[in-house]
Amino acid sequence: MGIRYSENYNVPFYESDRFKNMKVSSLLAVALQISGEQSMRLGRSDVWVAEQFNYFWAVIEYELEIKRLPRFSEAIVIETEAVSYNKFFCYRNFWFKDTAGNLLVKVQSTWVLMDKDSRKIERVLDEIVAPYESEKISKILRPHKFLKIDEMKNPLKMSYPVRFSDLDMNGHVNNAKYYDWAADTLDFDFREQHQPLKVYIKYNHEVLYGDEVVVLTELSEQYSTHDINNGSAQIEIIWDEATYSE
Repeated sequence: MGIRYSENYNVPFYESDRFKNMKVSSLLAVALQISGEQSMRLGRSDVWVAEQFNYFWAVIEYELEIKRLPRFSEAIVIETEAVSYNKFFCYRNFWFKDTAGNLLVKVQSTWVLMDKDSRKIERVLDEIVAPYESEKISKILRPHKFLKIDEMKNPLKMSYPVRFSDLDMNGHVNNAKYYDWAADTLDFDFREQHQPLKVYIKYNHEVLYGDEVVVLTELSEQYSTHDINNGSAQIEIIWDEATYSE
């Protein structure tokens, strides 16, 4: 097992939605920040990886299990652990808990190292990940199987421009943006009555500045599937009846 790192966090106004829940996109953005804090403390910051190898880290897959989203102004604890790695993939978990230690959200993520110039996936070097004390494994964990675009029966189509503000410091779209693009295709009434229970996200190809993002969405009862730019990203969300409290 790897070294576990934790930070206390208070959910701010600007990361909360219409119903005072922490936005899923904000949750993912904060998770990235927390993992970056651990990496910096272990001497493996994004700057170090770029200067030593000309690489950067990229998340290619998320799986979220949501018992309850954190609430506006709530004090929570966020824990993370780089659990294991093989020659191409690194697996990191996050746990969002209340101050009593109750689990609110679990996030499982898969990461790769990419060359900043070629944008190709590189092998994971022991030198880079050694400080995390992650388990080295030979097995590649089986990813979630998504509905294929040609299996969608009558999808809703919506498009968005990629703006400068959507980009991160590596020059590609911040991965938290994709969830909002997908979920925002669902109407207000549905969102008012439902909360995400489980979320699967897979990033297959980069979306760049100036691109037009086209999202296809198919909703079947409490299950939505979303295709972004013909498979550049895939998202599936299992929804539950919403319960809100002031």
